[in-house]
Amino acid sequence: MAEIRPFRAFHHHPSVRRELRRLVCPPYDIISSDDQKRLLRKHPENFVRIELPSGRPPGKYRRAAALWRRWVERGFIIRDFSPAFYAYETEFVSRLARRRLRRRGFFAALRLRPWGQGVHPHEKTLSTPKADRFKLFKSMRLQTSPIQCLFWDRSRLATRLLARVARGGAWREFSDTEARHRFWRMGDAKTIRQLQKVLAASDVVIADGHHRYETSRAYGAWCRSRGQATESSRYVMAYFSPTSDAGLEILPTHRAVGADKAHFVNLDQWGKMEPVRDYAHLQRRLRSSRAAAVGVYREGKYYFYRFTAVPASLRRTPFENSSVALLHTGPLAGLGREDFFFSRRAEEALRWARRSRGWGFILTPSTVEEVMRVALFGLVMPPKSTYFYPKIPSGILGRSLSGPL
Repeated sequence: MAEIRPFRAFHHHPSVRRELRRLVCPPYDIISSDDQKRLLRKHPENFVRIELPSGRPPGKYRRAAALWRRWVERGFIIRDFSPAFYAYETEFVSRLARRRLRRRGFFAALRLRPWGQGVHPHEKTLSTPKADRFKLFKSMRLQTSPIQCLFWDRSRLATRLLARVARGGAWREFSDTEARHRFWRMGDAKTIRQLQKVLAASDVVIADGHHRYETSRAYGAWCRSRGQATESSRYVMAYFSPTSDAGLEILPTHRAVGADKAHFVNLDQWGKMEPVRDYAHLQRRLRSSRAAAVGVYREGKYYFYRFTAVPASLRRTPFENSSVALLHTGPLAGLGREDFFFSRRAEEALRWARRSRGWGFILTPSTVEEVMRVALFGLVMPPKSTYFYPKIPSGILGRSLSGPL
């Protein structure tokens, strides 16, 4: 089961709290080079300079560490006086339901364990992002952004505690173009014990941040090999959401495949193509379908594609009715991650398919229940299966990787 502890977070000095929306940034893995420039135009000391330092290695990691030290020395960044949990609420407009949603959870330090020992992945990881984060960890001795976890709150105790905390005045708050963010510090021993008890009764599934979790484990092993292991090197900063939270939104990522990959595309064997009048009709069919299905675009026409066969490797698994798993294991088996164009915007995937004279695949969103079932079964989903929205900004809280928590 999951073991969590309070920790002393780094955060911006209260004097700049009104500037937080200009100081934080998205997580490193969704920041483009254009985003870097835009964030630095918002504020010259935007956290992107730490989260995703520009330049070439190893110099960029050393410069980020030196900048962090300067920020701490002049009090721009301060460290909390005692360990705590930190409640976090975000309010946003759903991209799926087009209405306002509210997601609540809390930050804590999660004890690092091998996969399957209370902590479970639902996605595969790549070596390049892990190598980058590992170098940043070694240089900074700092975790700059949290992983995101899901847990079962069967007693609803955590849900009630977070609702009670949210009735009080926020410790920090700001709004950006996507959401309103509010934070509360939870340092009282009773609340900490209660939340620890809830997590001790539940496994957790990584929703976002698989690379950061694996990097944290690698960093801990590196510290042990050098005789430098500390309490902090045995934990990772994590944000925890109850699976029952109505504000958990997962966006689908659509795909396109170029005509040069035609010999890999095998739709006829695994399902049935039904022509539809236009994209609007396709969307309605996908929303109302109870069976596994995807939308297909090919040569100016739209199709509702219903799976009629299940690959042998997916039978009697949670993937039997998973559109994204059926698509990759059946009709598109043999294609690797690099063979796809991915986009969270359907129109962008469709444009790419038109230009390449290939195929566009419109997916429906995965559910929290599906993610949990897959992870606890010991499986991982195909690439780009889930996008938890909105992302948790980087720069709101940091955690030391050395010394005590």
